[in-house]
Amino acid sequence: MRTLNELVRPVKCLGICAGIVALSISTAQAQDAETEEVVVTATRMETPISKVGSSTTVITAEEIERDQAREVIDVLRKVPGLSITQTGSFGASTSIFMRGMSAYHTQLLIDGVEMADPSAAQPSYDFGHLMVTDIERIEIVRGPQSTLYGGDAMGGVINIITKKGKGAPRSSVSAEYGSYNTKNLKASLSGAHQKLSYAVSASYLDTQGFSSADERNGNDEDDGAENLTINANFGVQFTDNFSVETKLRHMRSEIEYDNWSGGRAVDRNDNMRKRESTAYLGANLALFDNRLTNKFGVSYISSERDTYLGDARNSYFDGDKNKFEYQGNFKITDAQNIVFGAETEQEHTEQAGIDQKVRNNGYFATYQIEAVENLVLSAGARLDDHEKYGNHDTYRLTGSYTLDSTQTRFHSSLGTGFRAPSLYELYESVWGGGNPNLKPEESRGWDFGVEQPLWEDRIVLDVTYFENTTKNLINWVGSGYVNINEAEARGVETGLSVDLLDNLSLAGTYTYTLAENKSTGGTLARRPKHEGTLSLAYEPMDDLTTDLSVRAKGRTFDSATSSYMGGFAVYDFKTSYKINDVATVFGRVENIFDKDYHEASSYGTGGRAAYVGVRASF
Repeated sequence: MRTLNELVRPVKCLGICAGIVALSISTAQAQDAETEEVVVTATRMETPISKVGSSTTVITAEEIERDQAREVIDVLRKVPGLSITQTGSFGASTSIFMRGMSAYHTQLLIDGVEMADPSAAQPSYDFGHLMVTDIERIEIVRGPQSTLYGGDAMGGVINIITKKGKGAPRSSVSAEYGSYNTKNLKASLSGAHQKLSYAVSASYLDTQGFSSADERNGNDEDDGAENLTINANFGVQFTDNFSVETKLRHMRSEIEYDNWSGGRAVDRNDNMRKRESTAYLGANLALFDNRLTNKFGVSYISSERDTYLGDARNSYFDGDKNKFEYQGNFKITDAQNIVFGAETEQEHTEQAGIDQKVRNNGYFATYQIEAVENLVLSAGARLDDHEKYGNHDTYRLTGSYTLDSTQTRFHSSLGTGFRAPSLYELYESVWGGGNPNLKPEESRGWDFGVEQPLWEDRIVLDVTYFENTTKNLINWVGSGYVNINEAEARGVETGLSVDLLDNLSLAGTYTYTLAENKSTGGTLARRPKHEGTLSLAYEPMDDLTTDLSVRAKGRTFDSATSSYMGGFAVYDFKTSYKINDVATVFGRVENIFDKDYHEASSYGTGGRAAYVGVRASF
């Protein structure tokens, strides 16, 4: 058991680090005091962020554009509680560990569609393939969310909402070129005409890349990547109370990568080709003067991954998932709401040695009430009926309270989770690692935080303590998958955003995490104890922006080599200038000091790199 001194140590570290890392829940929360930020993901209905008990970060389209983000992980690295690991060059396998939980405990949604790859060993989304394509906003909710979103959300949810068409037709194009012979093109068209709305966008990336295997170990073969992503959203508003929408997405990528041999990553002529398609069709019906809203939806995702050694295919992984869902939102009074729903989904994978399907049915309800002024409470429960593992129930409680006198806001959540073993974990036979006797994973997590605005809301400070415990955690040990009796992650995520001047602001994040295998006492891999970011934004003149940022990570244990990787700090600089109402030029330098570092043992990372581009909107 941790001593009190060990538990308090993260808080002590805040004082030490305050001058080095300005801490912020996210740059998204440096809001104008008169603007009420609204989120959907935390409650599955539009809720002011000041009334949400879960720790939530919102990243807007404007912030993504200013950040010159090419891949979604470029902006997610600034979110507290998230640790990102990429195994090499552009497009290489990329995992997100939220609050010390496993990567597959974070659920990714894109326009309401669950994106976890059913063919993966432990189904999650590979963020290395996820490009920024016409995103309206990203909502990140940390902590157990299984009650609302099922087993894949034991650690939290990342919800990407793409832009919808409205008003007169608008279009935009951008082109970027830079280091590693990288070319990045984007285009979008959106608008609305009478009852029809539309938004279509595409992005294309082509890069020579760098060696995924660390060049310091004698590897010099560049690993390139190519990615084409297309999004399309269409809606028809038949009446004031009834509408239909469809959302389509297709991604095709090809990446070169290096594989593991002799205890480290080495140059090989390996490549992977991935195709990913998703489709959603939904109908929305409002009744009783909009007091009851109903949403009916059907979604489908298909993923195909083929790996090649040279020109010869040596493995394939095909998966698909279809889902039918209903959600109702009933406004009982101005202070009381209930969200309820039901869903059924079937996962299927076909790959060497496996051709299996499994179905899960879920039923959930959440009640939210503003009990007294500024005190918002919610309670929810879920029942999952799994084809193999039967019935499992989960619950979730949240609270948010704001003191009028000081505007101090207290927020807290408590929840449980259930995740059934994946088809791969159960039936994998090529390596003999499948284990049909695996037990489902079960989790319990809670957090408590305090948010304090200061200096007439020009400073926003937030400190949150969290704990997560997972029983029967599934892990590969020796020659197969087994259940670990218990794993635990606890820590502190903190933040501070400061408007120093009208044209100068400071923002950052810092997270302290202890993630342990309680059965052995060992540290869970790729969860650093210390991680943080700091950014300084300055606008020296109208239409000119500059941003200097640093992200730092402490030493990190890697199970692949049973050793620790050293800590690092990487600095970036970005600037943009709006020439007129149509055109903007931008540029950035990444890893200014050409730092050599590792996110995964013996895998390479990018050196100093420069990019320039132009964007036009009309």
